[in-house]
Amino acid sequence: MSISETLPVAVAAGTAAATLVGTPLYIRARGRFRRLRAERDAADQENARLRGWAAENEHLATARLPALVTHLTHPHVPVPGLRDRALVGSSVDVAHRQVLDLVSRAVAAERERVDEAAQAVMRGATTVIQAKSYRLQSEIREMQYRFDDPLIAETAMGLDQLNEQNLRRIQATGVLCGASPGLTRADSSLGDVLKGAQSRVREYQRITVSDHLVQPLGVVARAVEPVAVTVAELMANAVHNTHGTLPVEASCHQVESGACVVIDDAGVGMNAEEVAFATRLLSGTWPVMLTELGDPPRAGFATIGRLVKQYGFSVSVDKPSPYGGVRAVLFIPGHLLTLLDEKAHPPSAMAPTQRRASSPGHGEAPDSGSDAGLPRRRRVRSQPPQPAPASQAPVAAPADARTPDEVASTYSAFQAGTASGRAAVTTDHDEGNLT
Repeated sequence: MSISETLPVAVAAGTAAATLVGTPLYIRARGRFRRLRAERDAADQENARLRGWAAENEHLATARLPALVTHLTHPHVPVPGLRDRALVGSSVDVAHRQVLDLVSRAVAAERERVDEAAQAVMRGATTVIQAKSYRLQSEIREMQYRFDDPLIAETAMGLDQLNEQNLRRIQATGVLCGASPGLTRADSSLGDVLKGAQSRVREYQRITVSDHLVQPLGVVARAVEPVAVTVAELMANAVHNTHGTLPVEASCHQVESGACVVIDDAGVGMNAEEVAFATRLLSGTWPVMLTELGDPPRAGFATIGRLVKQYGFSVSVDKPSPYGGVRAVLFIPGHLLTLLDEKAHPPSAMAPTQRRASSPGHGEAPDSGSDAGLPRRRRVRSQPPQPAPASQAPVAAPADARTPDEVASTYSAFQAGTASGRAAVTTDHDEGNLT
């Protein structure tokens, strides 16, 4: 066989042999290539997932955690969610939620600890200042009786009123920080409590107080000062929000299960959000922190809320007044009231004139089964006037007594000084919106 005949055969045989040998190698190479490409794709996916996690961690640190801290003090600020919504429910989402919860609890606990420490410091400071203010009050009032000079009387009355305003601020701050009102009084007429509260307010002359009680109701001893503090704060708020020379009306009324003090101002009123916030503070159940009261702090309603929780009366400001402002209503339940013996506890000269709708018979007392549930007064028999014994002689005036004209002149000067002193009282700061 010639070379020309054997060459095609040899080429065909070589090709067949190469095919037989190369095919498995090719198949193996293709499989290896596919595996390498799959591994590369998996690596790319893993890298993308890691980059996504890194971006979520950065989003947590730079956006979500700062927003959470702000949200804890300003609830209207939202906390953003995950950057990649595809990760919702994943292990990253669970881990980030755990971090947010842990930070939230830690920040809240630290804020409470710092606030409690601040309140403890304020309690101690206000207790000392309050005691010194009471001492100053006694010294000023003693000075009023010691000197007859009208200029001294005018100055003393101004200092007394200024000290009353200062004492109210200190007392309210102490109560807000957990201290007691600081005074223990005897059972007192509700009208006297209102007049006492009025004297603690700047521009008290603008407040008109009226008594609509049908019985001589008094506040039990342990609740006298808390009620006075509450009424003073409500009056101060009403005066502050009633601009100009418009009056503020305060009145007390007897109701089926106790008594109410109603205070109407002529301010601009409150919107629904402000009413809701004030209602939460006045309920006494809303936790209040000093840092949440603003700068300057609006502590009036928060102070009242403390007393409401401790003593059991209630305050509402959710109704408008007849003058377009706010009507504040203090309800005093029957267990904080008592019926006073008008002979043993006569109302003070400064108490508001009573406007009773009906009066019981002479010497009569209401039935013990009345709706108010108050203790029954004993029947008092009227006694006819007894003539003075004839043997009694008029007491001679001392030799050094002043003439009636001198006495009248001194008393008129004292009255003029008193009125001028009360009218001239001013303070460095406004009462402030207490809502």
